[in-house]
Amino acid sequence: MKGNKLNTNAVKSWFISRAIVTAIISVILIGGDYFLIARLQILEGNPSVYANVAIAIIIFLMLLNTILYPRLEYKQWRYRISEDKIEFSEGIYWIRTVVIPIVRVQHMKINQGPINRKFKLADLQIYTAGGSYKIPNIEMAKAEEISNFLKDKVKEKVTENDR
Repeated sequence: MKGNKLNTNAVKSWFISRAIVTAIISVILIGGDYFLIARLQILEGNPSVYANVAIAIIIFLMLLNTILYPRLEYKQWRYRISEDKIEFSEGIYWIRTVVIPIVRVQHMKINQGPINRKFKLADLQIYTAGGSYKIPNIEMAKAEEISNFLKDKVKEKVTENDR
């Protein structure tokens, strides 16, 4: 699918947010390991070796998710909005393509967290009766433009169906 790419700052935004989560979970895992295994000695033998290996694997996978995956995710993400549908493609290993007919759109919401605010990005959340879908990390002005376009199209389709 040819379509619009996300803003290049999406990679930075994903990296920063994932780095924060990785740091917090790493501190919890390492602190919990120290408290439960080293202090309490609740298990016989040498359980700290197994716990340390498990923690190292978890932290390694989280670092992989922080450093490598944002670039891969950015390369895969595409979206396109036409007169009658919204289409986007996402995924790293399994690519998922979603097509939403505009007549199915119920409402939209623009979300902007502190990291996205720093980069002037926003997530456009699109709600249908079947669920919600998100186009992440697009420019705030673009998110508002798409939201207004979709509102107009939905209003137009509802007016056509009422006739």
